[in-house]
Amino acid sequence: MSLVSLGDLAQSFVMRRNMGQVKAELQILTQEMTTGVSADTVRHTGADLGPLNAISASLARLAAYHSATTELELFSGAMQTALQTVDGFATDLAPQLLSAGAALQDSTLDALGAQAEQSFKAAVAAFNTRVGDRSLFAGSATHQTPLPEGEALLATLETVVAGAATAADVAAALDGWFTDPAGYAAQAYQGSAAMAEITIAPGEKAAIGVTALDVGIRDTLKGLAMAALMGRGVPGEATAGRAALATMAGEALLAAQPHRAGLAAATGMVEGQIAAAQARNSAEITALELARAKIVSVDPFEAATKVKEAQTQLEMIYAVTARLSSLSLMEYLR
Repeated sequence: MSLVSLGDLAQSFVMRRNMGQVKAELQILTQEMTTGVSADTVRHTGADLGPLNAISASLARLAAYHSATTELELFSGAMQTALQTVDGFATDLAPQLLSAGAALQDSTLDALGAQAEQSFKAAVAAFNTRVGDRSLFAGSATHQTPLPEGEALLATLETVVAGAATAADVAAALDGWFTDPAGYAAQAYQGSAAMAEITIAPGEKAAIGVTALDVGIRDTLKGLAMAALMGRGVPGEATAGRAALATMAGEALLAAQPHRAGLAAATGMVEGQIAAAQARNSAEITALELARAKIVSVDPFEAATKVKEAQTQLEMIYAVTARLSSLSLMEYLR
């Protein structure tokens, strides 16, 4: 049997190749031992990637739900804040208007008229609130500001009540304009229908249906506008007429309170639905991530054993290399 030997150059090449392979394997094994995750998923799962792909698809879908619920949560929260702010204006002003209507004092009527005008403009600004450059109360036309600015809207209303001789005439003119489809809905509201439903969880949809066209918002603006116009001398300079209009404004704000409460309740229900969907989605994400980790995880004891074996093998290669490097002709001839 003939003996086959390797030349020095070939032997050096073989040793370097083996050393490189063991180093690469040691690096992979160390990574697996540290992270607890297999570096070669295909090999680890026996090329059965179906469960992993299904989990990844579910997680991607849940990520989309998370984005939708986060945006809807932001919208509903900001909308609830605006509704509460305007309700605070109306709730605070209504009893004062009723009291001033009975007192028949011009100074009190003037002060309440100025306060009502500020509240009206602030209410319009609240309904024109934008979140992320998207309007809250414009329905699906989120790129549009739903209402003109408060001063411009008051100027329009002054035109609407022009010529009204009594408080009753002013109230009737305002009521007609706010309820007529050719009035508030056509001349003031610049949005569109309510937003469509969006999917927030598997098999579940939600939508915020509140717009500046809702009765609670229209009637509240009507009551505030009535009081603001009273402060501007409508229906005339007579104290009795202004006092009567103040009383009607207070009654209008009180009458709109159940509608405002209904809008807040509807928005609150959507907030609750979103919170429940987020909790379910979060639990499902956690379960899927645990399942994925179980599939790709490696046994820590086995990983540590393999690392030790690779280290021993590498040390042996180093020792052999060092031994071969120290050989000389004198050592060979001994």
